[in-house]
Amino acid sequence: MSTTIDIPDEVYARLECEAQARGLTVSQTIAQCLEESEKARIALAVERLRTQGVLLTPAAPPSPASVSFTPTQVRGQPLSEVIIEERR
Repeated sequence: MSTTIDIPDEVYARLECEAQARGLTVSQTIAQCLEESEKARIALAVERLRTQGVLLTPAAPPSPASVSFTPTQVRGQPLSEVIIEERR
């Protein structure tokens, strides 16, 4: 997609310098700047919601289960066989 916009000469010159510094084209630099701006806007909105108490900070993930688990052997039919018999 291609769109033409009017940008003041001094702004375009700064944009060209920024693009050259980033090693990108002017179009890529504009896209990158828009993406960065959007991320910053979302981060600010999330922070405001947290400040207002509307959004909670995620809890820390639970600690992993104990690795020393040993299954208990039970006598009798396997549960799957008991269920099949009860359905008949």
